[in-house]
Amino acid sequence: MSDLPFEEAVYWTLIDLANAFLTGTFIGGYYAILSMGLALSFGVMRLVNLAHGEFLIVGAYLSAVILQILPIPPFFVLIVVVPIMFGIGYALQRFLLNHVSVQAMERRGMSANFGLMAPILVTFGLGIFISHLLFAIFATDAMSIKNSLAFSAIRLSMDLSISTLRFIFFLVAIAMLILLQVFLRYSATGRAIRAASDNPTYAALMGIRTDHIFAIALGISLAISGVAGFMIGMTRTFQPFDGPQFILVAFGVVIIGGMNSITGSLVGGILLGIVQVLAGTYFGPSAQLVGGYMLVLAVLAFFREGLFSR
Repeated sequence: MSDLPFEEAVYWTLIDLANAFLTGTFIGGYYAILSMGLALSFGVMRLVNLAHGEFLIVGAYLSAVILQILPIPPFFVLIVVVPIMFGIGYALQRFLLNHVSVQAMERRGMSANFGLMAPILVTFGLGIFISHLLFAIFATDAMSIKNSLAFSAIRLSMDLSISTLRFIFFLVAIAMLILLQVFLRYSATGRAIRAASDNPTYAALMGIRTDHIFAIALGISLAISGVAGFMIGMTRTFQPFDGPQFILVAFGVVIIGGMNSITGSLVGGILLGIVQVLAGTYFGPSAQLVGGYMLVLAVLAFFREGLFSR
């Protein structure tokens, strides 16, 4: 670009920046959906779900298998996947995680440290179990969800374009964020979830069945993971042991946005996406991860609980 006239060099620099910001923003919507379920489970149950990445892969496999069985358009598979994932989450919290929660450990006279560690250890083991179960069923065969949108783009100008699929994911992320916020703020179940999150003991004294409410919350978290898993399958191939790479992204997003902030998931995803794309554009593809981790460290240095933690 050094041989170009000054005006043309400035023009192409601005085009590169615009492409990076647009691409990063729409990748951020994808990242937001990957992390929204994790932020919800931590914000409500204080549950650091180390099996979150594996549940994303479960959602991806469910979507791919159902589409192989049923001749339906790809997006219609969510009508089946979302209820299944909600049921898995509800049963998991109601019959397993409620028994190892912080409150359950305190009722049994366990130490506070053990009460915090028990759910983490259980979800860690659960993640290992899920990945090996998927390996036993699907082996190492890479799968994906075939769709016509994967290679299409929306052209904004001669030199600016955005991925159609990522634009759709960004709109879905905004819609899910709005629906979730409206549900938590205005519905009776949503208010019960917020009450149980603030103080489960007082909520129980007011007649709220906290075990049931926590189970609904994790069900919603895994339903969101089902949507995210479907999106993973639409954009790339996946295998049984791919979960850890996605939970790293999800943790990065919720650390930036705030561990208990659902809105922060969208903002954190956008910031992480923009920084990664800028780093990759100017320093090469290998710099994307480094740029993302530097952003996480910078946020932790100045905002210990994230940008939107409450």
